[in-house]
Amino acid sequence: MFETKWGSGDVATRGWECALKKKEIDQKAAIMIVIKQLGDIPPGTKCSAVFFDAQRIGREKEFYAKLYSENGVHDLEVLRAMVAANVPDEPYWLVSLKSSGGPLGEVTHLHRVDDRTGRMLPGPA
Repeated sequence: MFETKWGSGDVATRGWECALKKKEIDQKAAIMIVIKQLGDIPPGTKCSAVFFDAQRIGREKEFYAKLYSENGVHDLEVLRAMVAANVPDEPYWLVSLKSSGGPLGEVTHLHRVDDRTGRMLPGPA
């Protein structure tokens, strides 16, 4: 079993799906893709997903460009390559899985799901 902001259990079998907006169904689908890909998710894991459209992707690219330039990367081609390696160009879902983690406290794992293909994307380089 797993827990989402909509409750716990098998989201795919819920009858209330058809009453929700398309974006919410896409959000749940992104979470389910990650859960199915990873397999065994510990009980009590909190799941959420945020959609990254062109505007958010642009802000993310600006963030990484500033981060890298503040840390000494000044060659424009190298900077572009580093940003491209860490930020997809196409819209995606950023899925967060938070588990209790035991003595370490909460442990968060982030995964990206391509909005067009429904496939998990590799993590940042």
